[in-house]
Amino acid sequence: MFGTQAWGDTNAKVTGKISNPKEEDIRLEMYMDLITFEQMRFTSYIEEDGSFEFNIDLREPVAATIYHSNGSIVVYVEPGDHLQLTMDGWDMINTVVFKGDGADNNTYLTAASLRYQQYSDDFLIYKMTRMMPEEFKNFLDTIRQKKLAYYYTQKDKRNFSTQFQDYALADIEYWWAHLQMRYPWEHAFYNDIEEPMKVPESYYDFLEEVPFEIDGAVTNIQYNYFIGSYLTYHNNKERIAAAKSHREYKLPPFRGAEKFLSGKPLYYIMANELYIKCKERDTYKIGNDMKRFMDNCPYDEYKEIVYSEFKKHNGLTAGAEAPDFTLVDESGKTISLSDFRGKVVYIDFWATWCPPCTYALLKSNDLKQEFEGKDVVFLYISLDSDMGSWRRFLNRHRPGGVHVFAKGRYKSEVAGDYTVRGLPAYFLIDKDGNLARIPAKGSTDPGLVEEINEVLAK
Repeated sequence: MFGTQAWGDTNAKVTGKISNPKEEDIRLEMYMDLITFEQMRFTSYIEEDGSFEFNIDLREPVAATIYHSNGSIVVYVEPGDHLQLTMDGWDMINTVVFKGDGADNNTYLTAASLRYQQYSDDFLIYKMTRMMPEEFKNFLDTIRQKKLAYYYTQKDKRNFSTQFQDYALADIEYWWAHLQMRYPWEHAFYNDIEEPMKVPESYYDFLEEVPFEIDGAVTNIQYNYFIGSYLTYHNNKERIAAAKSHREYKLPPFRGAEKFLSGKPLYYIMANELYIKCKERDTYKIGNDMKRFMDNCPYDEYKEIVYSEFKKHNGLTAGAEAPDFTLVDESGKTISLSDFRGKVVYIDFWATWCPPCTYALLKSNDLKQEFEGKDVVFLYISLDSDMGSWRRFLNRHRPGGVHVFAKGRYKSEVAGDYTVRGLPAYFLIDKDGNLARIPAKGSTDPGLVEEINEVLAK
């Protein structure tokens, strides 16, 4: 029912020019994926001619928000895209023009946002609190039909990518479905009655129309909202049935996803919940569930995310041997972690495209001076996509320390061994080559000097 997309180039680029800028920089924010909800933030300095550039590493298509001063605009980007835009800094959303890969996708997305901007969340909650069930359903159905009609009209005129067609349809269908699932709770809350509001069972007939088979829906936040409310609805029914028959009710594993879902929706929920348990260091309870998921899940991107987090809290533990690696420095010489046995090694994963990384690196001179002449090595591992950009940065700034390059960015072996999925990332290795701090404090964080001295003294 659902397929997997094998992307080639995972790098995407968003470039453009902004006239009449209100600030000296422009920002892009996005979730790395809708399993982990890890926030990624990029900042680009606006050049004198108004140009800016973002380079993003993607597993799958994303909706990102570009911010400048108090303005913002949502863009949809797929792996391998080079999206170009021009706009006025004083009225971004009304002046933006898209070119390049995904131009038609984003032109529609912006036009639809403007066309239906009156249906804000506050406005819809207002309607929920004052309308009766059928009245609200009819109200939403009317909006849904308008949105679908506009989408299909634009689809005939524009060259939408296949993945974007899935995304745009999901944005309409799951928005419509989630709001109807939400209504009994919001109406009850604002009218001071028991939650959820009791509605005729026929109210939920709309679920038969929900198109679970849309490929690519999982990249849309509306899908995430709907799946959660859908499982809550089923579990609430089972809880009420158990109470009526005087049975004990226990929430099933994965909120009942294995009973009520199949295909990609099922594995999406499983991946999300396993990731959260790993993040909460609750891994000792999920061994059987983890094996079942890894054995049966057909979606490699989900398995990669979950296993990476599971490994972080089971494989990388303080006191365990640090994974060794061999990488090249800026002159092409090979350097291994084991070369520094007998010294404390502070590892900093970074990249030139990561503003927090470069800021911390350029501010770390005092830290290095603090340990000059002592058995401490500052080892910087670049996850840049382009070795030339890395070398130019080092030649320009001469930040000191030992610098090596990991080809493949997040997919490099060293990034996998150290479960690095976001930058910057820091580790502290003791003199015996064992992991001492996971993670270590950042190079500009208070207390790092004391942390290194503690490891150095052992």
